[in-house]
Amino acid sequence: MTKDEFIKELAGVLMVEPDALKPAVELSTFEAWDSTAVLNLVVLLDEQGVKVDEEKIPDCKTVQDIIDLAGDTLT
Repeated sequence: MTKDEFIKELAGVLMVEPDALKPAVELSTFEAWDSTAVLNLVVLLDEQGVKVDEEKIPDCKTVQDIIDLAGDTLT
């Protein structure tokens, strides 16, 4: 999965346009960033074969934090 594809999928989880997902944007600014979004993100990552430490997702504060968590699995 490319970084751009990941951003598009994350935008779907957060119910926003991909352009809204700049690296420094705080996830808390999105109304849809809640426990359901975390679960949806886990499912999305799993379906794409992206392995992350799921317990760290709630600790992510920015879009960049989530990108960093996915790490080298994004091309």
